[in-house]
Amino acid sequence: MHPLLRKEVIEMYSEIYQALPGRAICRFSYALRTFKEQDELYAIGRTKPGKKVTNAKSVQSYHNYGLAFDIVLLVDNKGNSKFDNASWETNVDFDKDGRADWFEVVTICKRYGWEWGGDWKFTDLPHFQKTSGYSLKDLKNLVKSKKLALANSNYSEIINKES
Repeated sequence: MHPLLRKEVIEMYSEIYQALPGRAICRFSYALRTFKEQDELYAIGRTKPGKKVTNAKSVQSYHNYGLAFDIVLLVDNKGNSKFDNASWETNVDFDKDGRADWFEVVTICKRYGWEWGGDWKFTDLPHFQKTSGYSLKDLKNLVKSKKLALANSNYSEIINKES
């Protein structure tokens, strides 16, 4: 995550952890994604085998700037505290409190001001982002002008290629 969001994300995650006692825990499955990782994901279902997993190339995702994360619920189906089954089911109430666990997470994240991909026309249910009013174009320009540094070793090459 972007350094300015880390404290908030840790606080939010702690609240999520407390809200889900029982058979499921929430994990952030992706936060910062390098441009190289983004391009590799974009290739799946296009030039690499598999089902498409993203519509965003490098530079086109808030993950590339540390301003987004995806979630997955890990479920302890055997009662052995191993939480070894991944679930993206949004309608299951694993902790039996009358509310689907996925939406408990969504509610907490929204309370912290995170935008949820489930509210978009093109839904992305695991995705959350906090843009602070910056468009992807704004972020790209900040990187290009060296006013924003990234953990991507190849960002300048990609930014310049995209220009």
